[in-house]
Amino acid sequence: MVGSKLAQMADIDIGEELIRRGWRQGKMLPATSARKSWLEFSTVHEDTQEDRQQNAFLATSTIWNLQQVLLNENDWLIIVSQTCDIQRPPSLEPYVEAMTAYWTTDRSLIHAAGKNSVRHFLVTRRISSEGFVGSGLIVDATIHIQIEKESLLKCSPQKSFPEDDILTPRRFSRWLGRRYNRPALPDELVVAVQKPIVKAIGKLHKTSPLHRILDGISEILLLPDDETEDDSVDMLFIRNERSNALIVTDEDEAVLLEWVDEVLQKEGKVVLGTGAVLGLKEISAYDYANAYELPTDQYSLAQDESEQ
Repeated sequence: MVGSKLAQMADIDIGEELIRRGWRQGKMLPATSARKSWLEFSTVHEDTQEDRQQNAFLATSTIWNLQQVLLNENDWLIIVSQTCDIQRPPSLEPYVEAMTAYWTTDRSLIHAAGKNSVRHFLVTRRISSEGFVGSGLIVDATIHIQIEKESLLKCSPQKSFPEDDILTPRRFSRWLGRRYNRPALPDELVVAVQKPIVKAIGKLHKTSPLHRILDGISEILLLPDDETEDDSVDMLFIRNERSNALIVTDEDEAVLLEWVDEVLQKEGKVVLGTGAVLGLKEISAYDYANAYELPTDQYSLAQDESEQ
């Protein structure tokens, strides 16, 4: 019965029906039996000399082969297409784009996804009885899936963001474009600041109070001062303004800055100049526009990838 109704639905109506049923950017569906795909080059080999003579080009050419693998059965697909693209008729835009999402208890990954990561985004989290983030719903930007619009009509959209969370869906929309337009962090800052901090976060004991403090931070910004002769870097830690964000107190701020200072001094390449924990309303537009974002999930060096 459902199939016959879909067959009778006009092309222009399918996108509008998806919107009517609640499909929007950020809605989810189970990834059960879904596969990720990629292309792989393979060389074409002809079996006989006659074949090689008649197909000289094919004998030495390569072709694209489609490779596929099942996603984890507990994964989710989260819609990343914008509303206008979902609504467009399939004849003009036949697919809705999605990324994979999954729950994890990996605290280092949750910290990174909740801050400046371009690979991962923290959708929501569950707080443990001890006041720590117990698990987080993470989006993986490295896996893209295309879903036929008509097939999506047979599924029901599941919510991802808490209903009272207005900020995170907006951050999610901005994050989706950052993977391709973000400015690269200079190698000297990668070596002197990012690399030591990423490693230090990974070595934190599971009971360290810094986990709770870092959970209350949404962005880490670097403000290198080119006008001073000393090798110092100013850092700003932006408060997390999600609806269920953990509060960073003045005492927490002191603990965080002392820890960062110790990490940088141990590396010995730069020192912490000034540091502060601020809300978005407290930071100047100039500083925010000119600061470098510090991702805490990975680091890469343009000149020496072996360092990663």
